[in-house]
Amino acid sequence: MKKSFQKIIPSVLFALSLNAHALVDYSEPVSESQSNKMTTKAQSPRQESKSSLIWKSDFSLTTNYEAIEINNQKAGVLNFNTHVQTPFNVYFDLSYWQAQTKIGSQSGNPKFILGFNWLRFGSPSEEARLDIYGGARMKGSSELASSRTDKIFGVETTKRFGTFGLGLGYDITMTGTPKKENDMSLGNIHRIAVSGGWMVSNDIQFEVELENFKINPAKDQSRPVRLSEAASFSTLSPKLNLTIVPAVNLEMGARFRTNKPKNEGQLSQAKLFDLHGAYSNSLFAGLNFNI
Repeated sequence: MKKSFQKIIPSVLFALSLNAHALVDYSEPVSESQSNKMTTKAQSPRQESKSSLIWKSDFSLTTNYEAIEINNQKAGVLNFNTHVQTPFNVYFDLSYWQAQTKIGSQSGNPKFILGFNWLRFGSPSEEARLDIYGGARMKGSSELASSRTDKIFGVETTKRFGTFGLGLGYDITMTGTPKKENDMSLGNIHRIAVSGGWMVSNDIQFEVELENFKINPAKDQSRPVRLSEAASFSTLSPKLNLTIVPAVNLEMGARFRTNKPKNEGQLSQAKLFDLHGAYSNSLFAGLNFNI
């Protein structure tokens, strides 16, 4: 859920108001008609800008490189995440990953999410939002990608408090049947995420996210490779965003496993590389483009 990391970074808009102090004015008086023309001319760009934003969709592209370990072997993962927010309270998330290992390049599982801004109220600096979403993780063909097609359903809420923000989310992944015999069969995957963010300045933003995953055992007892008992683990992810130029941010962060699954060895065949921290701690860095 880089969709979950980007969606819940609190983006706070500040409107600065300047208090005018009484000063002695020695300039020549301006006629009322000239004053009205100047006021209209000064306000017109603001009105046009507001009107154009009604039909403008928010678009962001995030790409980062993540260093992880897979079966005690180091690997580099290139992640791509795209978010599109439409003016009709509907948004789209697309994600994909490509890993580089000793055996060569490995393609990942494409993921698509369709979300709805169900509830949204409050001023920009105090906004509260409740979103619901659904989507799918498509099957892959590489050695690291899962051959399952999984369905995803979830809900998340965010609340801003000036320069601070909080988020809470839950989703369930309804796993499909693996197409490959040597791929492990799993039960449903539950994820709970709690996040908090702080906008230090217009150029510096800090975020931390705590995630918990629970993987149920497989229901299909006929599969030769299946998860026999439930597994759970948690991760803590601090992240720092630095504005390089307008609309371009540098993203740096890490993922630490706060607790490991008891049957970690068995999960190596489950191909859960889409789950943050499923197999190891990691470091990542990349760029975020906003339009």
